[in-house]
Order: sequence, then structure tokens, then C-alpha cells
Amino acid sequence: MSSGLIQYAEPDYMLYPVNTTPNDPNFGSQWQHSKMRSAAAWDFGTGDGAFIATTVDTGADLNHPDLQANLISGYNSADRQTQANGGNVGDVNGHGTMTLGCVGAIGNNGVGVVGMAWDIKLMPVRCTNSSGGGAYLSDLTDGARWAADNGARAISVSYSGGESSSVESAGSYIRNQNGLMSWASGNAGNRVYGSDHASVIIVGATNSSDNRTSWSTFGDWVDVVAPGDNIRTTTNGGGNGTASGTSFSTPIVNGVIAMMMIASPSSTPNEIEQMLFDNCVDISSSGEDVYTGHGRPDFYDCMVAADAAGGGGGGGGGNDTVSLTTSNATPAAGSSFWISANNAPANAAYTIVWDFSDNAPFFNNYRGVVHTGTTTVWGTAAVIKVVPNRASGRTAYMEMQCLSGGNVTDSNTLRLDIP
Repeated sequence: MSSGLIQYAEPDYMLYPVNTTPNDPNFGSQWQHSKMRSAAAWDFGTGDGAFIATTVDTGADLNHPDLQANLISGYNSADRQTQANGGNVGDVNGHGTMTLGCVGAIGNNGVGVVGMAWDIKLMPVRCTNSSGGGAYLSDLTDGARWAADNGARAISVSYSGGESSSVESAGSYIRNQNGLMSWASGNAGNRVYGSDHASVIIVGATNSSDNRTSWSTFGDWVDVVAPGDNIRTTTNGGGNGTASGTSFSTPIVNGVIAMMMIASPSSTPNEIEQMLFDNCVDISSSGEDVYTGHGRPDFYDCMVAADAAGGGGGGGGGNDTVSLTTSNATPAAGSSFWISANNAPANAAYTIVWDFSDNAPFFNNYRGVVHTGTTTVWGTAAVIKVVPNRASGRTAYMEMQCLSGGNVTDSNTLRLDIP
């Protein structure tokens, strides 16, 4: 018997965003992206053409098809000469082209490989004129400071020497310029005592099994680890190839930081750093440890956090007048549950959206749409959903948004803890 209280009921699924997959032919052989869930992270965006990142290194292949279009004028810190005034920033060794590609090799251009960020400005800072790649510490820190002074916010250095007090001093300077500097821990496999810098992110290396590599230098100073074994990236001469070392873990983290800063432009460097640490996969001893620090960043989770911090809960126009309830706040994966709404505008188009963050008071940003429909003449709605298996172990938040007469009315936030 029809009561008019329920417009219809049907099985449905919570929807998830489609992973953003680039067409670069060697993307599939870049195991770091699958391990760090890059394709899901890129659903939040693939960069910002105004954002500047850099690696202080041996220079860059200025004609590389995966870099050229995004390169901006740089600096030769060994000569203290800007590129604009004749400073040579071409790659004298090959190492710099590889690290810069880890950060920002252009994505979805049908060429080669893809970096953590597809569409950012890449500033080449060359710290040496030696074909062997050796550089003075003062040239490394000068290059990093110059980059910060000239607009770079995400800076990485893939050299030894991170224990130095001058590295901490440079890191502090860069933070005061609204940037973050990451530095490689090294490849000797030894333990470093002390040097736990407050202003520099020290990065170790992992392999495709999500274990710290045997050669990754460790100690209390290590903050995070990232893929560094057999990493495919851009190479001098316009191609791509594989290399291993914390040299490549570090710019990968630098690329994640760049994308987080883009997603949350008002967050301070300290806040970005904390979000990075909070969204690491703990791959060693529980909690922060001397081998892997906070763990290996999950790019997707980092972007979820940065996106929420960047305004996911701000603005809108709703006022939580709609009452949204559920038959089960802890539904198991694969099970069905009801979502019911009361006190909504009559005959109003509505959308129920979801996110992994509580974006109250209004979900301007969200991961996906749970359901769309029209409320009844009594201002009610009810639908039945099925929890997808992939949601197991996650907490999801939902909100109903109704549009009536040009006005948006929203509901309370509904929380689901999925065991």
C-alpha cells in the first residue's frame, strides 16, 4: 500500500572518483605511482601552472620533451649566476634531469614518464660545474636559498651532507619564505646519530615491497621514506631510464609536497609537513622509528588531507536544516543500509555527497555523489545503499544538499564507520 512517504527504493552503491591515469607510455613501469596511489591523488588535480618547484642538482636537460615546456629561468649556484644573466643550468652530469623528472615530468603528453605533479613550473638550479657531479655544501645551500627567494616553495636536494648545521639553517630560512626543503638521507646504509633537523625533511628510500632498502641511511633524523629503488624517470638526452638511491626518493616527496601546497595554498609549511607525516603508511615499527621515520607517504591520503585543509568545509550557503539519518551507522562492507531525510524543502532536487573528511558546515569539496533525486511533497526522501567492499576500514561522511527556488539547503553531517 502506497503511503507517499517513500518515492522509491533501489539498490545502489557509494560512488568513488575515477582514477586519473595519464597516457605516458612508461607510466605503467613507474612502480612508485601505484604504490603511492598517484592516480587517485590526481583526481584532486595535476598541478598549477603558477607553482614553482625545484631540485638543487647538476642542472637539467633544457630540451627534454617531458620537461621543456614547464621549465623556467634558473640559477647556477657554483658561479652565483642567474640563467637570465648567462648562468649555465644545462645538465653537466645527468643526475639533475632525473631528479627534476621525479618531481614534475609532464603528464598526459603521450611521451615518456610522469612526475608526481604534471603541470607546475620547474626551476633548474645547478650547483656544480663538474661532470662528476660533486658540489660544495655552500653551493647547495646557496642554490636552495636562491630558489626560495625567487618563488620556489617546494625544494629538494639529492646530495649527501644533510647532517650539517648549515642545512638546518637553510631549511629554516626557506620555511620563513613559505617553503619546505627536503634532503636525501644518503645511500651508505649506516646510522646517523643526531642531526634531527627541525626545519628540513630528511628522506630515506624504499623498494617495491614497501620495505626500507638496505642501503638507505637511517637514524633519528629520518622523517619519511619513499620509493627509491629502480625508479624510472627522465634522463639526459631526452629519454628515460631507471636509477636507485635516496636521490630519487627525495624529489618524489618534494612532488607530493608541491601538490599538497597547491591543494591548500593557505596552509603554513609546518601544517603541510604535519599533514605529510600524518598520512604516511607505517611500514616499520609502530610509530616514528629510526629506520623509516613516520613512514612512507600515501600520496592520495596526503591530498585528501590537504584538500580538506584548503577549504573543503568553507563557504556554501546551507544551514543544516535538513535532518539526515541512517538505519546503521556502522554498516559492514557489502551490506545494505538506509539513508533517510526529513525537514527538506518539498519537491526539491537533492544530492547526497560523501567524503573521507568531515567538511561541515557545508561540503563544497567532496569525493563523490552517493545519490541524486527529488524530495517528496512532505520534504522527505529515503534510499537504500550498499557499502562497497573497498570501503572496509574507512570512515565516510555524508551530507544532503537540496536546491529549491535558487536556494541551497543542506543537512547535518552523517558519519559512517565501516568496520
